Amino acid sequence: MQEIPKEKVSEATQGLRAIAHELRLSVLCLLLNEPMCVQELMEATGAAQSNLSQHLSKMRLLGILANEKRGQQVFYRIANPDFAELVHALRKIYCPEMCGIKNK
Repeated sequence: MQEIPKEKVSEATQGLRAIAHELRLSVLCLLLNEPMCVQELMEATGAAQSNLSQHLSKMRLLGILANEKRGQQVFYRIANPDFAELVHALRKIYCPEMCGIKNK
C-alpha cells in the first residue's frame, strides 16, 4: 500500500483549517458567484471591516483568494479553482437548496 506523504497531509490540513471558520467559509460561498468588494462582503456577512480584513488577508496569503484594486475599492475572488470546487461540494452537502438540489 502506498503511503501518503506527510507534507501533503500537512498541506491539506492547513488548507482545511484556512476555510474552517464561519466567516471565511461564508466569504468563500459568496465569492462563488462573483468577485465582491470589501464593502459588499461586510454587508453580506455582517462582519466588521477590521475582522473581515484579517480573514481576507489570511486567505490571500494562503493563495485561496486574490484581490484586485478598482479605483478606491478592492475586489476579492477565489484564486484557486480547486477551493471553489471544495466550497461547491460543501454547499451541495450542507445547502442543497442553494444548488437546486432537493433533499431526499
